[in-house]
Amino acid sequence: MERKPLGQILKEKGYLTDQALNFALLEQKATGEKLGEVLIRTGLTTDLEIAQALAEQANVPFVDMTLIQPDYQALSYIPYNFAINNLVCPFALKDGKLKVAISDPFNHYLMNAVYRVAGREVEFHVSGQRSLHRAISQFYFFKENPIEEKIFSLVERLKVNPGAEFDLDELLNNLLILGISKRTTDLHLIPSQKSLQVFYRIDGVLEPIVVFPSTISRRLINVIKLRAQMDIAETRRPQDGRMNFTFLDEGYDLRVATAPTSFGETVVIRYLPTGAQVQNLEYLGFDPDEIMLIDEILAKPFGMCIITGPTGSGKTTTLFSSLRRINLFEKNVLTCEDPIEYILPLTRQTQVNTEIGYTFARAIRSFLRLDPDVILVGEVRDDETAEMAVRAALTGHLFLSTLHTNDSISSISRLRDMKVPLDLLGSALKGVIAQRLVRKICPYCKEEYQPRADLLEYYKLPKDHRYFRGKGCPHCRGKGYLGRTVVCEIFFVDEDISAAISKGEPVYEIYRLVKAKGFKSLQEDAADKVIRGITTVEEIKRVVG
Repeated sequence: MERKPLGQILKEKGYLTDQALNFALLEQKATGEKLGEVLIRTGLTTDLEIAQALAEQANVPFVDMTLIQPDYQALSYIPYNFAINNLVCPFALKDGKLKVAISDPFNHYLMNAVYRVAGREVEFHVSGQRSLHRAISQFYFFKENPIEEKIFSLVERLKVNPGAEFDLDELLNNLLILGISKRTTDLHLIPSQKSLQVFYRIDGVLEPIVVFPSTISRRLINVIKLRAQMDIAETRRPQDGRMNFTFLDEGYDLRVATAPTSFGETVVIRYLPTGAQVQNLEYLGFDPDEIMLIDEILAKPFGMCIITGPTGSGKTTTLFSSLRRINLFEKNVLTCEDPIEYILPLTRQTQVNTEIGYTFARAIRSFLRLDPDVILVGEVRDDETAEMAVRAALTGHLFLSTLHTNDSISSISRLRDMKVPLDLLGSALKGVIAQRLVRKICPYCKEEYQPRADLLEYYKLPKDHRYFRGKGCPHCRGKGYLGRTVVCEIFFVDEDISAAISKGEPVYEIYRLVKAKGFKSLQEDAADKVIRGITTVEEIKRVVG
């Protein structure tokens, strides 16, 4: 059977347009690279999308290495130098078979070499080049450098001798590196009467990791404040700072916040990977019907599209994934971010700099003189930015941004509070996406169970349906969940709703109007993902309420 060309598979999956493919083929002729390499370099697709297409082309299973926990026994079968030079990552040993991830399932020479090196039966999987390189670097590093053991060894030393000498910078680095290995988004240092507690936020949930004696609390926090260029003498007021951190050639912009408590300063460090790839909306968890509705909003020649949700709900990720739905060859796209989290080729990206007065509002004002088609700013956070956003949306530009509200329709009240005139708001607003991130059931330990009757009744779920949960296994660290997916509601503003906003109708009246038009709420979308076996009713109760 003749295999489909890679470009055709990518087009069928919606990852690539004809225009983008023709552009990549021109690049390929000039550089002599493989088509997949050109597509990744130019940002037209991601390495995960290429890997999924190659997996389909070769009829080989796909594996997302970003969700894999290292198996040190499996790693022992392939030497590090062979693994990193050939992008070969052994990730599991099951029923006598060594599971190995590769980037090119048609490189039979390499596959034969893997058989020889491993000396046993091998089952191949396909993964993206970038995620493979990252996984190999990290898995072998942690195999040779047991960071967690070093941290707990220090705790034992301090328990015996609270005044023991140790390298505070090394401890901070180890805590940051351990967080990276556990896919942490936030690191919390919480002082108590007798201890300093360390928590990581993993998949949206805080988990206790290690507890140190309180004797190191002030010293460790001072090291963090020094690195983040904060005032170590000021402990009475909250402070904000930032620092850069690099681990195995991966860069992170770390946002640091402190606040005084009754037992000393508490610290939160937020991880923001620099230069992350922009994944497609389907990968994030949006359904085809939701993507069609988003496309309809983005197809508007002008107007305002807002993404709302609490901190850490994936708003910026969705914002940039939405940008990928726009024809970037024909549009002049200008962005202002704080910080730049994703690099998206064919766009002009800038970063907020408050020291010189370069704010979101000033960025919009300057963008209007740069012949824009699409303007994206990281957040509408004050009256001036809201005013400039509406001005941009009503002067022939598509404006994209984020807002902090609990649901999509509440964004109307929020923008009203920012003194946006009702008639202008009704004309400018074209759509609002409200979202949350819920944990997905671990596929490795998925089992059938019966949820509590009151929860089923609360979400109007059938009692006779088959429901699933994760039992807990090494892949998910015993949590029963692995990775996260989006649940959302999309508030599409048509002529009737625009008129209601302009008239100043109460939010509950607008909600009644959109509901009559088939609006699907956050709770309803979350319940649908329970029915489909993606998450659990307990998880949506925790996140959505």
